[in-house]
Amino acid sequence: MPFIKVSTSTGHTQFHYTISTPSCADAEAIKPGIPVVLFFHAFAFHTIFHSQFSDPVLRKFNLVTFDMRWHGYTESDTVPERYGQEEAAEDIIAFITALQLPPCHFVALDMGSTIALQIAVMLPEQVLSLFIMSHICLEEIPEVQEGRTELYNLYITGAYLDVALGYSQYTFSNKTSNLIQALWDLSFLINVKNWSPEHLQEYRLISYDFFCNRRPQPREALSRISCPVKLVHGGNSVVYEQSYTERFLKSLEDEGVNVSMEIIPNAPHYVCFDHGNVVNPMIHDFVVEHHLRKENTTLNVSLPGDVVVSPWDKVLREHGWAPERRNDLDDDDLVISYPTR
Repeated sequence: MPFIKVSTSTGHTQFHYTISTPSCADAEAIKPGIPVVLFFHAFAFHTIFHSQFSDPVLRKFNLVTFDMRWHGYTESDTVPERYGQEEAAEDIIAFITALQLPPCHFVALDMGSTIALQIAVMLPEQVLSLFIMSHICLEEIPEVQEGRTELYNLYITGAYLDVALGYSQYTFSNKTSNLIQALWDLSFLINVKNWSPEHLQEYRLISYDFFCNRRPQPREALSRISCPVKLVHGGNSVVYEQSYTERFLKSLEDEGVNVSMEIIPNAPHYVCFDHGNVVNPMIHDFVVEHHLRKENTTLNVSLPGDVVVSPWDKVLREHGWAPERRNDLDDDDLVISYPTR
C-alpha cells in the first residue's frame, strides 16, 4: 500500500492509499480500460470498505481508496487553522491529480459523503456517478451535535473507552459481529495513536469541527452536479432518521439532479460493512449503468479468475476475524477494550 505526497493551501500531506484491480488486491497502479471507483471512508475506520474490496463482482473494476487526514497511515506535517469540507476536497482533488486518476465513480460513507459531494460541485467533470451511503451533507441535527460535544469533551479528558462506547452506537447501532469486532480492534489503537494527547487539535478538527461546522451546499452549487446520484440509508441508524435522507433527496431533486434513494431496513449508519451483500450489487449496477451512459462506450470486463481477498484480509484475521464464524449482526454488544494484539 503506497504513499503519495501532495501540497495544498493547508500544508503537505502524504496520503496512504490502496488500489485493488481484478488481479491484485494491493496494486501499484490502476488497470487501464476499466472503470475506476474511488471510495471515501467514514470517520474512524479507514478499512471500512473491506466487504466491497473483497467482492468478486466489484473487483471487475479498479477500486481505489485512501486514508483521510489524521486517519490510518496518512501523515500530515501541519495543522491548519480550519479544516472543513472545502479544505478536505482540495486535498483529495490534489490526491486525484497526483495519482493521475481519470474521471471516477465516487462511493462515499458518512464524513466521506461531505467531501465527495464538495468535489462533485467543485470539479463535476471528475465524477461519473456519486453513490452516497449514510450522508451527512446537510447541517448537523442539534441533538446529534450535543452528542458529539459530549464525546469530544470525554475524549480530551482521556476517557477513550467511554468515547468508543458512544461511537459504537453511532456507527453500528451498538450491535456487533465477528467481523465488526475485528474492525474495532484493528482501528482502536491506530486512532488513539493518531489522536494522542499531542494531537488533540487534529482530533478536534477532524472529529468535531468538521461535523459540527459543516454546511449544506447552496442551491447554485447543487445545480452544478452533472452526474447521477444514489442515496442509501440504513434503516436501523440511531442517529439519522430516514427523513434526513429524504430532505437531502428533495434538495437535489429541486435542482434537477438525477437522484434516487434506497433504504436498507436493518442496516446501521455504517451501512456497507456487514451489509455488503445488499450494498455491493447496488454499487455494481449503478457503476455499470452510468459508466456506459457517460463514457458512451462498451464495458468489457470479466470476473477475476482466482479467489478474491481484500487488501485488509490478513490484518483483520490477525485481529480476530474468523470468516468461518457467523458474521451477521446479532444482539451482542460490542466489546470495547484496549486490544492486546
